[in-house]
Amino acid sequence: MNRRFSYCAKNVHDIQVDEMVVRLWSVDGPGNRRDIEKMLRPLAKTGFVYPYMALMPDWHPGSEAAIVGSVIPTKAVLLPDMIGGDIGCGITAVRLPSKITELSGKLESIAHSLREMIPSGTAYNSVVSDRVQLNPLWQKELRAPVSNRTFRKLARQFASLGGGNHFLEIQNDQEEYLWIMLHSGSRYLGIQVRDWYIEQGAKESGIDNRTYSRIPYLHANSEIARDYLSDMSAVQEFARESRKEMLFRALEVVQKTDPALDIQSIITTAIEVGHNYVALEEHFGEELFIHRKGAISVPEGSVGVVPGSMGTFSYIVEGRGNKYSFDSCAHGGLA
Repeated sequence: MNRRFSYCAKNVHDIQVDEMVVRLWSVDGPGNRRDIEKMLRPLAKTGFVYPYMALMPDWHPGSEAAIVGSVIPTKAVLLPDMIGGDIGCGITAVRLPSKITELSGKLESIAHSLREMIPSGTAYNSVVSDRVQLNPLWQKELRAPVSNRTFRKLARQFASLGGGNHFLEIQNDQEEYLWIMLHSGSRYLGIQVRDWYIEQGAKESGIDNRTYSRIPYLHANSEIARDYLSDMSAVQEFARESRKEMLFRALEVVQKTDPALDIQSIITTAIEVGHNYVALEEHFGEELFIHRKGAISVPEGSVGVVPGSMGTFSYIVEGRGNKYSFDSCAHGGLA
């Protein structure tokens, strides 16, 4: 590896997979080295990754080719499958002015109301509210074809959690103040957009079919890549707005037991972080396409959220500016 990328630190381990370096953050050491090599060899053989990829401490296999907890930089290609279909998945968290002692007798009632107001799993909203219908989001146009039937489905899925490790929780911090934290994504929209671009990308000129069958890719300077980035941005907005609506509903539920709660003021203090996307960023003095799957961007001084598994601590974190992780951090929330 070029000396300018070299990094030696406790709990950081470089693993060579063919010509690709995998930089792993782990207190347990590179004990799962063979698993990493087996999973990442198809990506390593493409030669797309530059200068190396990073794995966060909570990395684990995802669906299909994606590795949850991975940060994959490239210079000339985009890799839609490496960020998966849940484009824009992320976390929203906000601190309430109420302490747990003030609402302790009402938490069970609040939890019941939250289940009624915010669908989870395969459930969706039976009624599309006026607030949802009037969201400017629906005026956006995608390059990928989305049918009216799909949009009607998405309108009902909007502001629903979905399944897997998505969640909505009321937590309390070390000062006993309550927090609302939720984890959700783009539902069916992100999957459809990813699948369409992978299907269309296979028809592009200059594509190596053998490589594409293992790791689908789009040439970064192509029109289809530009369209993909535009649609990905729109899907991220869909996911963010969906989380914002769920947060609004959750605050409305709490407000019924605490009428003094100022929803508009509180919602402006929410922390919002995404962890499934690709962005053009500058690292090591070069512009790179950074693919994050289950990893958050926390440049120096910025704030992020690392949720725990059920029953464990969640953390509000501040970026330390570690350029060797591409300013990245674990996204937590293991299933």
